Amino acid sequence: MLKGADNVVMEQEDSASQNGGMANWDINDIKLPQDVKHTDWFQEWPDSYVKHIYSSEDKNAQRHHSSWAMRNTNNHNSRVLKKSCLGVVVCGNDCSTLDGRKIYLRPAICDKARQKQQRKCCPNCSGPLRLISCRGHGGYPVTNFWRHEGPFIFFQSKGAHDHPRPETKLEAEARRSIQKAQTAFSPPCPRLRRFQEIE
Repeated sequence: MLKGADNVVMEQEDSASQNGGMANWDINDIKLPQDVKHTDWFQEWPDSYVKHIYSSEDKNAQRHHSSWAMRNTNNHNSRVLKKSCLGVVVCGNDCSTLDGRKIYLRPAICDKARQKQQRKCCPNCSGPLRLISCRGHGGYPVTNFWRHEGPFIFFQSKGAHDHPRPETKLEAEARRSIQKAQTAFSPPCPRLRRFQEIE
């Protein structure tokens, strides 16, 4: 469920006030704040120009987790991990499932796999799939930055996602498992299906 802009602003203000107004740092600063009073709750869907300070004990922060489809990108600062958004894969027919949901698939991380993915059919209507690239950071993909400093993991996001949320990794894995199970039980070709019907 998408949060309203007011809620996001309030969360950002709450986060900044918890840390004593410590939002005036940048991920590339030589020194980052170390007198942090409270760390932030982990955000699965960070959006817009936000900053968070997580505990270095936070497992999701340690894994640089995001439910947006992100991939590692080159960065000149070796102390900072940079990840860019890949967008979302949608049905070219703009179909909906029986319960009214749209098809928002997670793009593959690898370029070749992503091209191959777009040649596949929509899992709902067998229509063509197409990639909506993220262009929410001045025409470029939204970028997330991660930096481990002492007892903290600093996170900064630049850009606002201009596309729907893709399915999460867990949802993508569940969908693929169901598809594999369905193809295992369905005949491989129409000719074999007709032969089984005759029997």
